[in-house]
Amino acid sequence: MSFFFKWVFKNAWNLFGAIGVAGTFYFSLMYVPDYVKDITAGKVNVIHESLMDDLQELIFYEKSISIDDVDMFIRGKELKQGISYPYTAEELLLQVQERFMGNKFIPLEKRELLLTSINKLRSSYKPPSKPNEKEFDWVPILSWLFSAFGAIIAAVGASSLAGKMKSDKETEADIISGDIIVNRNGGSMSASAFEYERMVGDVLSELGISHKSESNEYDFLVESQGKEIIVEVKKYRKLLGLGAARNFLNMILVSGKSGVLVVSSGVTPRTKELIHEHNQITYNQKIFLVTGNSKEKVKSQLSEVFGV
Repeated sequence: MSFFFKWVFKNAWNLFGAIGVAGTFYFSLMYVPDYVKDITAGKVNVIHESLMDDLQELIFYEKSISIDDVDMFIRGKELKQGISYPYTAEELLLQVQERFMGNKFIPLEKRELLLTSINKLRSSYKPPSKPNEKEFDWVPILSWLFSAFGAIIAAVGASSLAGKMKSDKETEADIISGDIIVNRNGGSMSASAFEYERMVGDVLSELGISHKSESNEYDFLVESQGKEIIVEVKKYRKLLGLGAARNFLNMILVSGKSGVLVVSSGVTPRTKELIHEHNQITYNQKIFLVTGNSKEKVKSQLSEVFGV
């Protein structure tokens, strides 16, 4: 349990970042479209109730109106709210009629007169010869645009979070770059490193490459094609980071020789970039990278490096 809490505290920012990204995805894809629809529905309801109230007042007090007046009322409300009203003039009058008939506070005789007046008004309604072309409805488009924008922001956040976590791992690798792996048989850390170094020496011998290991500064000094090349062997639990790579690079620069870095676990992307950048600006002091935990992999790559 204590390990779990330590892990949570150590990765708190990454956890909060992941929650934020998940929340952005949810609200952009689930909440925003519904929110836009609710706004539109609210505007339609405002128009509808306003039209109902206006028509009820005019009809109740027996004011003279025509079906064209009802159409103009609808059109005016549409322009004011910037949306399309879903009912025709006849459908609106039917709802006004229903509201009058359901109002028990209006005397029955008065309701009958109102019903007759509304029916007379409805009888003058003529459906259009061809369906009215409604204005383009931007609501679904805006909804998807907002969702797409939110999804893009969430994707950028997820990418940034992934990059940060990757950078954190590389930084951790840099910090513990001197950590040697424990072998599978439970041997000591130094013994495992010694075995790996000896394996690399055996590979050099099998390839017929002249080498010696008499210096405390590096593992092997190889003579190949009339040149001396430094071979450094590293066996780590995790990827070799920038710290160890810079140390080897400085040793190469001081020695004036080329170098081969043999790493059992591989290196971080930033370490690869460092070696690549170094090789681009130098000709006589290039660094070759060999990675692999097995003799076959190391032998194949060293053979390629030394051209044997």
